[in-house]
Amino acid sequence: MLERLDDVDWDRICHAYGPASDVPDQIRDLCAADPDRREKARWQLWGNIFHQGTRYEATAYAVPFMLEVLADPDGADKAELVLLLSAIAVGYDSYWLPDGLPIAEHRRMAEGGGMLLAAAPHPGDDDFDEDEGDAEYIEALSEREQEAMLAHVAVAAHEAVRQGVPLFRALLGHTDPEVRAVAAYALGWFPEDAAGSVPVLAALATSDVDEPLAATARVSLGLLGVATGFDDPRPLVRWATAVARMRVYGAGAGQETVDELRTWARGSGRDERVPYLDGDLVGYATLVLDGLEEQAS
Repeated sequence: MLERLDDVDWDRICHAYGPASDVPDQIRDLCAADPDRREKARWQLWGNIFHQGTRYEATAYAVPFMLEVLADPDGADKAELVLLLSAIAVGYDSYWLPDGLPIAEHRRMAEGGGMLLAAAPHPGDDDFDEDEGDAEYIEALSEREQEAMLAHVAVAAHEAVRQGVPLFRALLGHTDPEVRAVAAYALGWFPEDAAGSVPVLAALATSDVDEPLAATARVSLGLLGVATGFDDPRPLVRWATAVARMRVYGAGAGQETVDELRTWARGSGRDERVPYLDGDLVGYATLVLDGLEEQAS
């Protein structure tokens, strides 16, 4: 396992704190028997390849190995790894809710960004500043060029995580309800793979599974363009149904949808078993209603 980890020249690519030479050991520690070592490694990766929502050149290189760790049937901390990978794919989900990730737009923004990144000074180059990194190079670029380079890094990270979509689908059958819920959450961020994800999510958006999982699956379905009716009376599922219906149908979602969201927006509900917005059900309902008001104005 992780045999090819040293094939990457980590000393030549950067994360938030400079050369990514520490990343291989952190990825290996994700497999450690000691849970404290695994937790420390995740904390370090949250801070260096995903720093306050920013992705870096090293991020996309790290992802395949993280997916390899996740794919180990005997591996621990699967839910935590899926959440980290989801964050790597999109940044903070609050950036994109309630509309979903506009990945096609991001791909257009990223055009030319790969060449700009390749031309940037890297660790070991004569013009690489050990203190400032490539800051001088970036500042010399035009605003459009800076946008393209940053978009390229983000799209590369998203594309790397996208390779794990089949694995996320497989994890929907895991025995741990938390793992199933975060896997359902992850699938909502890959609209280009909706054709394969919608059927497996729809199978979970029913009264036959536990309430948080069914709710999470319905929100993800909504982000992938599919919504159901109010066919399940459980409160979390009704909340998720309303969120998804508004995402898909907008102002045509119907009065029952609006009334359900208004009820939640006036409440104080939170349930971290639903991963979206860290379980802030009230905040999500409010975002959806705010979007409806913007459409009407």
